[in-house]
Amino acid sequence: MNHHEAKFLLRAYRTDGSDAADPMFTAALAQVGRDPLLRDWLECEQSFDRAVTAKLNAVQPPAGLREAILAGGRASQPRRRWSVNPGWLAVAAAIAIVFSVTVRVRSLRSSETGAGDFAAFAMNEVAKTHDLHTTLRPELAGLQDRLANAALPLPAHLQMDGDELRRLGCRRVSFAGRETFEVCFYHGGFLYHLYVTAVDGLAPGSATAVEAVSRVASSGHFNATAWKDAKFAYALVTYDGARALRRLL
Repeated sequence: MNHHEAKFLLRAYRTDGSDAADPMFTAALAQVGRDPLLRDWLECEQSFDRAVTAKLNAVQPPAGLREAILAGGRASQPRRRWSVNPGWLAVAAAIAIVFSVTVRVRSLRSSETGAGDFAAFAMNEVAKTHDLHTTLRPELAGLQDRLANAALPLPAHLQMDGDELRRLGCRRVSFAGRETFEVCFYHGGFLYHLYVTAVDGLAPGSATAVEAVSRVASSGHFNATAWKDAKFAYALVTYDGARALRRLL
């Protein structure tokens, strides 16, 4: 069993340890013992699951919810708009809290944005639009191969071209009103999301390539760092843990 197969199974592993003796998880747990990156990821995953469980346990359903659900289809039952029922609003708000990403990005003018803002933006963007992130577009294969085989440390060896990114049809988003490109790629078996935007207008304090390794930010499942060179600012995000990120830095 490899890293990614074990991770797929362990997403169903309960936080109370009641699955420890389940044969379905035996090989995956053995892989955890051999794989420090997987062990770090599992600790983060279990911590997140416990936080979600705590939020759900704190939800107090409105009185009569069970009866209302069971009687839901009856025409004789007077209908009450859930949108104006305070109890339903409480449930909806709790669900929104549980499934929202903890990253919060301020609305900033370009002159105020720096490396930390770009890293936070990138983590938030990956979390919110995960289904739009793809590595399967044939026209991006050459660029992805280049990133997958780039010399390390990655920040010191990136040579990006805005015209190339635009021509290849890289996914585009807006960071503080700035055109920003995203490229998804694998390196060493781990998936990364690289965001690229022109450096003009970023705060002078934005991290250099040398500083990027010491500026790894975390939020929920995600880890990110950001840096700049003479032309571009970069943010690099992964779901595979801080060690997976640092191995490129």
